[in-house]
Amino acid sequence: MYELTKRTLYTKLSKVNSSVRSRIFFLGCLCVLFSSFFSSKALAVNVTFQVDMSQMVVSPAGVYLAGDFQGWNPALTLMTDMGGGIYAITLDLPPGTYAFKYINGNTWGSDETVPPSCGQDNGFAGYNRYITIVDETTIPAVCFGQCSLCEPASFVMNGDATALGGDCYLITPGAEFQTGAFWSNTQVDLNVDFDFQFELNLGTNDPDGADGVVFVLHRLGSSALGITGGGIGYSSFGTSLGIEFDTWYNSEYNDPVEDHIAIELNGVVDHYTPQNIGLPVQMSAVNANTEDGMDHIVSISWKASTQTLSVYFDCVLRIQTSYDLINLVFGGESLVFWGFTGATGLFFNQQKVCAIPTAMQTEVVEICPGSGTQLSAGPSSNGIYSWTPATFLDDATIASPMASPPNTITYQVSYQDLCNVTITKQVTVNILDSDVACFFLPVFLVNFSVVPQDELIHFYWTSSEEKNSAFYAVEESEDGVNFSSILQVNSSGQSSSVLSYTASTSREKFDRYYRLRHYDTDGFSAVVSGHTFVKGFVDDAIQIRCNKNRNECYIMGELPEDMISLEVVNALGKSLSLAHFLNEQKSVEIDLPEESGVYMLVLRNSSGEVIHSDKVVFINQ
Repeated sequence: MYELTKRTLYTKLSKVNSSVRSRIFFLGCLCVLFSSFFSSKALAVNVTFQVDMSQMVVSPAGVYLAGDFQGWNPALTLMTDMGGGIYAITLDLPPGTYAFKYINGNTWGSDETVPPSCGQDNGFAGYNRYITIVDETTIPAVCFGQCSLCEPASFVMNGDATALGGDCYLITPGAEFQTGAFWSNTQVDLNVDFDFQFELNLGTNDPDGADGVVFVLHRLGSSALGITGGGIGYSSFGTSLGIEFDTWYNSEYNDPVEDHIAIELNGVVDHYTPQNIGLPVQMSAVNANTEDGMDHIVSISWKASTQTLSVYFDCVLRIQTSYDLINLVFGGESLVFWGFTGATGLFFNQQKVCAIPTAMQTEVVEICPGSGTQLSAGPSSNGIYSWTPATFLDDATIASPMASPPNTITYQVSYQDLCNVTITKQVTVNILDSDVACFFLPVFLVNFSVVPQDELIHFYWTSSEEKNSAFYAVEESEDGVNFSSILQVNSSGQSSSVLSYTASTSREKFDRYYRLRHYDTDGFSAVVSGHTFVKGFVDDAIQIRCNKNRNECYIMGELPEDMISLEVVNALGKSLSLAHFLNEQKSVEIDLPEESGVYMLVLRNSSGEVIHSDKVVFINQ
């Protein structure tokens, strides 16, 4: 009995020990797994990917990131819109080397074309971006499809205009009562010759297509925008010169029947006035209709010595005039902004312009020792360029090479323009005296973003290195030329890591430019960002209500100035009546139209800028 009991007890203990050993083994394995898991997680670091889409029309699907760390799935990793054209996402990744690309959308085919200079061959006749991660990393916000940060926007969009990419801009979509414009951030000097060439597409709708496009020289700032319809987005501009490409017959403006070109001053589009300094002529030498869906070549030439302005359409001279623009138009000022405006009314077309923003280049560029500058030629019919000498250029066979000469040098470029005419231009890169004119601040700015949000504007910027740094100043300008400080933010002083700054201010009711200036501890300062344009904040609560029987309109909402004007405009863009009134009146007597139809009610400030507009229908009962 004892033996049996002993044997039985031994067997039970053996089974217990076996079970315990199994559990210990299992727990040990589990501990190893958990240890491995947490060890792996501990090695993962935050990696922030950023891309600048400010020069692209962003897909409605959004911006995505794809890479070997997520299986190259183009629709898996959606990036967040951070404002100012910057899209970003932060991922947990173990240290290592990764390949990736940014995608404008969520399908292959809309992915960026990575330049070879910053990519690795992917084996599919293309290149991927790559990065080696050692510790927590924030990748600078490179320009989509480029190796470097985006240059400041060359053109400012206004109204209904949008950038299409590839140096092309949609001035008006194919819809009624549209008005759009885009203006260069840089000025052209009328004391210097310029030859500007671009492609103009006026749409495909001929019988009911309208209204056209105007090339403008002005000093009005980026808010300049005329009325819809026959005003072609140029009417009531004020001090300016306009070359109109008009596709609609407006008898009240004494238009010819055919699509035509004319040269006008100060927003006056009536051809029977002294403001019309180049009488209208048929736009094309061979065809009365230019709403044919074709990209037409337009050349505008200014000769400063003879004050002669010439306009070519499809490589044929169509109109020419001599006029003292500096003194008789711009009051002695030679620096003017340039760009395009256009409009539609009840009838419309999709109208676009393809233009190289840097094509109006000065003859002399000044840089500091050790720095560089980007040269630029105009558009070419065959894409072949030859720069001489080729020394100190990164590529002497492209339109816009980087020049980094150690001494002053004159470069010459030869190419065939869009009309297959051989063009030869020169530009001198002048090296300044570093002891007198050059000073490099000890700061490296990674990016600067300006994000308007309702009644506020938020500023975000990032630096990667600072030495003896004192503070940053956000500067504001009405015209993009004269800036003043509105905010100051103290900097770290000394840093070799990535630092982020933010500041906010109230949003102005009118358009403004913003930029960032840096100051060091010795009091030296320099502008460290490009100009960013922000459209004025107009309170959507403004409403216009009219009593047709009493010829009276009531204005509801906050108005920005004491003196306001109300204008009634018909579907063809013709001004029918105009009345001025004081802010506190809130009502104004004005002649309202007798005929039934669609009209625009336009509120303007004392400078003629549009602050609000309503489309209304009057019915004659």
